[in-house]
Amino acid sequence: MDAAAHYRHLVQLGRQEFLASAAPAALVRYHDGHAAAAIDEDGGTAEETVDQVMQAPTAAPPPDAQEGLEVYPLSKKPGASFPDRITIGRTPNNDVVIADHSVSRFHAYVRQDGPQWVVADAGSKNGSWLDKHRLEPRKERTLASRSVLRIGEVDMTFIVAGDLFVALGGS
Repeated sequence: MDAAAHYRHLVQLGRQEFLASAAPAALVRYHDGHAAAAIDEDGGTAEETVDQVMQAPTAAPPPDAQEGLEVYPLSKKPGASFPDRITIGRTPNNDVVIADHSVSRFHAYVRQDGPQWVVADAGSKNGSWLDKHRLEPRKERTLASRSVLRIGEVDMTFIVAGDLFVALGGS
């Protein structure tokens, strides 16, 4: 079972079970065969964010939106490098693996700093953006739930578990 299917199953069990079993936050990506072909204002490709697909935070997702939904739980792999950071990259030794040519082997990282989350680009070749602002290499920026994070050419929405429960149709 992939992470998106697992999270949809957890929603059916209710909010308490979802929050107890889900990672504290996730990166959520929605794409279909033609969404990535859209051109954004910077001349790059753009995918729809989870909020664009799911419409309003209180609305249940449309049935066809479930097909292109990918969920990347933000949790540490046992024995992985950098115990204080959740690494994001193209290679399997990262905590979050994004199989895309525009993503560097070790592209970026996130970490929880008390009640808040931070993100930093790891000095990647194709760069990272937070809500359309380019991240400077190795300079941490605060992440708010529902922020759009672009890793290379891949757009994802950072979302904390409680907001993800609602976005997936939980009430």
